Amino acid sequence: MKATLIVPVIALLCCGCAVELPDLFSLTAMEWFELGKGYYEKEEWEAARGCFENVMIVYPSSKYADDSQFYLGMAYYDEGLYLEAQAIFEDMAASYPNSPLTDDARYNIGRCYFKRAPDFQRDTELIKAAVGEYRRTLKLFPGSELTPQIQEAIREAEELEARKLDHIVYVYRRMDHPRSVILYTDMLLGSYPDSMYVPRNLWRRGEALLDLGYTDDARSDFERVLAEYPDDEYAADARESINGMGPPVGRSDGE
Repeated sequence: MKATLIVPVIALLCCGCAVELPDLFSLTAMEWFELGKGYYEKEEWEAARGCFENVMIVYPSSKYADDSQFYLGMAYYDEGLYLEAQAIFEDMAASYPNSPLTDDARYNIGRCYFKRAPDFQRDTELIKAAVGEYRRTLKLFPGSELTPQIQEAIREAEELEARKLDHIVYVYRRMDHPRSVILYTDMLLGSYPDSMYVPRNLWRRGEALLDLGYTDDARSDFERVLAEYPDDEYAADARESINGMGPPVGRSDGE
């Protein structure tokens, strides 16, 4: 008579402690993976990682190996261990380039970079790395169903960078350094032309140009605010700035 495989009982130890998993060789790749998914869904991250790691150790060539490595990365990510998650996703993308989950892995590499620099005052290089990884994912997987999410992630990361430049401009305005204001508004407007911070910084640049005597350039920025962002709160400031300048040189009020 064929022997029936009896799976050892999984004992949950005292609350908050680790889970005791079955013997390493007692389960198939599918069973380890499904067990890991169960723990993952219950947010028992350490137990889930143990199960996914066992698939990778005992069944590295199975059809569940890439899925297990992906969910191993997710079990780190969802616990907030972004550096560890990033390493897993990077290895998975390199080891399984044809996996259906590779686009997800590459996308999550970018998310890990972004999560490691969540505040606008933190390391700008991590934000740039996140955007670079997002764009790489779009290039490698142009038909990915993740495309809308990745595009939104790019916008979110770029807005964080624009916000940082916006704050720098604010500081230089307070310090009355118009040339520095122009330098950083140029950077913001050139790099992030679709940012929500564009109208305000067009007006700020116009004011800085006006302070330095470049009236025509200043007027051009103010008029651009009115033409392109008529409903923005800075349209009123731009209109007031223009009125304070008087008519352009060579044109009288009667013309």
